[in-house]
Amino acid sequence: MNNKVFGLTFAAVLSSGLLVFGASNAGAYAVDTWLFPAEEFGDNTYIGTTDVSNMEVEQAKGLFAGQSDIWRAASSLQVSYQDAVADYPIETIEILVDETLLNAENGVQNGFRFQLSPDTTAAFLAEHFPVASFSEADINTVNAKLAAALSAGQSQTLVTISDETLAVEREVIASASFTHTIKSAEGSAVASALDGFVIEPGMKFSFLDFITALPLVEITDGELSQIASAIYSAVLQSNLTVDERSIGSAAPVSVPLGKEAAINRQLGIDLVFTNPNESSVTLNVSLDSSAVKAELSGLPLVYDYEIQTGAEEKVEPRLIKQYSSFVASGSVVKEEGRNGMRVNVLRTILMDGKELEVEPISTDFYPPVHKIEVFALKAAEVPVAAVPKPGEPGFVDANGDGVHDAPATAVVPQPGEPGFVDANGDGVHDAPTAVITPQPGASGFIDTNGDGIHDAPVVVTPAPIAGDPDFVDEDGDGLHDWQPPVAPTPSTEEERDKGGNLVQP
Repeated sequence: MNNKVFGLTFAAVLSSGLLVFGASNAGAYAVDTWLFPAEEFGDNTYIGTTDVSNMEVEQAKGLFAGQSDIWRAASSLQVSYQDAVADYPIETIEILVDETLLNAENGVQNGFRFQLSPDTTAAFLAEHFPVASFSEADINTVNAKLAAALSAGQSQTLVTISDETLAVEREVIASASFTHTIKSAEGSAVASALDGFVIEPGMKFSFLDFITALPLVEITDGELSQIASAIYSAVLQSNLTVDERSIGSAAPVSVPLGKEAAINRQLGIDLVFTNPNESSVTLNVSLDSSAVKAELSGLPLVYDYEIQTGAEEKVEPRLIKQYSSFVASGSVVKEEGRNGMRVNVLRTILMDGKELEVEPISTDFYPPVHKIEVFALKAAEVPVAAVPKPGEPGFVDANGDGVHDAPATAVVPQPGEPGFVDANGDGVHDAPTAVITPQPGASGFIDTNGDGIHDAPVVVTPAPIAGDPDFVDEDGDGLHDWQPPVAPTPSTEEERDKGGNLVQP
């Protein structure tokens, strides 16, 4: 075969190969493009918090393939039933990535799909909430709630399962009963109206609001307080929360201390409590001839609630003294008084008989009534000074009548009478001025002779002047001449002692 023939043959074979190769690739492209196009998410498409917009399904699947372990390490699932909360074993939950991607909708926020084992859920419920008997339907309902809550993509998830969808049998969860002193026929009407009242989930119940709709005329606040106290005592034994409660001014007679709930329609004193559960609670009240009883029914509670009252502390009254002119003598008791009372109320939370927590409920204080005693009015007694008798110290008898002389009253001179002094010209006799003698060390103290006593002031007699009887001017200088003191003339009389003997000088 010459070269020309070989070249034509090679060209023909190459052309055929290229044609076949091109046709094959074009066919595959056409199949992928028109018959089996690659799946791709649209704009604004999210799965959880991840943006998968314009991303192929297989690419997104690879992105989420390693996310399960990370999610389990960073997430938690808490399950709440009535008054208890427990952590669900999140490591047993499976993330359904394929189902999540297959059911994702374009342009919206999509959640993950989860699968929870019914057996795992049944064991979890039996371990943490053993008071309730969960049916197979209840377990499936719980699984659906947990999966729906997890699809939101939150790292911390809390799910309440104790709602009206559960078929768990209801029971009495709390009750209280004590004797009463209710005599009004309307007491039975109030009890009948309350009996069977349903407290819806999250509802706040007001005793005053409830009885407002009743045609009550004769029943007293004290009788209403006994019915309210029975309800309050039952509420304390459940997980319902007390919003408002008061006590009376005096310790109750029939209601146990620490369990009183006073009602006063005029002052608006009320009993108010709230149902915090996702399920309803039914209130039942009964009243017979001897006792008033209140019960709460609903889904069983996990914990038990026991009420304890501390030792009763008596507070003694004081004595208040009053005085009145209407009391002739002695005293009259106006108020006998009574002891006050103080008591602390605690609540213990238990599970399977084991104490979990002790919480204070209240300190109820009933003040004492003080004793009041009214005394007669009487004049104040003025002490009389004792009068000295003859021979006793202080006895004075100037007139010799044998009776102690009363102290003389100073007579104040009047204008024109002897001894009247009026230096300031006010028309009233001036009182004598007391002379104060300075003491050693005080201002004005003088002691020229060194005897330690203030020297009396020296009175200087003014010299006589011309014309005075004592004026002497022998030298004619017009001034009084000083005269030396005249020595006393010795006595010429003989001096004798008491015996008449001459005393020698």
